[in-house]
Amino acid sequence: MTPLQVGLILLSGLPILSTAALAYQLLRNGQGAFGTPTISPWLFYPAKLLTGFLMVALFWASLQPDFFVHFPRPIQLQMPEMQKLLSLAFIFAGNLLLIPAYYSMSIFTRVGLPTKDHALQTKGIYRISRNPMYTSFLFYFAACFLLVPSVFMAVVILFCLVTHHFIILNEEKFLLKAFGNAYADYKKNTSRYL
Repeated sequence: MTPLQVGLILLSGLPILSTAALAYQLLRNGQGAFGTPTISPWLFYPAKLLTGFLMVALFWASLQPDFFVHFPRPIQLQMPEMQKLLSLAFIFAGNLLLIPAYYSMSIFTRVGLPTKDHALQTKGIYRISRNPMYTSFLFYFAACFLLVPSVFMAVVILFCLVTHHFIILNEEKFLLKAFGNAYADYKKNTSRYL
C-alpha cells in the first residue's frame, strides 16, 4: 500500500466518521436528524441518499485501487498517480469545509429545514461560505469522479449537484423569512459557495 493510498483511505473515511459522530450526537440528545424537505421529496431524498452513496464509493475506491473498472461505462481503464493525487487534494479541501461546518452547526444540523428552534450560523467556516457543507460536496464529487471515472458516476454526480443547488435556493428563502435583515446582510457579505 502506497502512502498516497493510505492518505486517500484516511481522508475519504473522515467525512463518513464525522457524519456518523454527528448522527450519534443528535440521537443521543433526543433530536432527529431529519427536517422538512425544501424541494419535492421525490428529488430531495434520492439526492441525499445518492450523496451518501458517493461518499461510500469514494472511500471504497480508496481501499480498492481497481474499483473503478467495475462501474458501468468506465471512461478510462488505467488510473495515473497524478489523478489519485488530485483526488486526494479535493478530498482534503472538502474536509476543510465539512468538518468545521459540522462543528459550527452541531446539534442544529438537519437533513432538510429545521422543525424546532435554530440559530443563524455566521461565524467560523460560515464567514467564508454560506453553505460549507454543500460546497464540500463539490470537492468530494470531483474526487469521486477522479477515482471512479465512469458515465454512471457522472450522471449521479450531475443529479446531486443540480438537486442540491435547488435545495440551497429554497433554504435561502426559508432563512430570509426566518431571520430577515440579519440573513440579508449576511447574504450580501458572504458567498453562496466560495
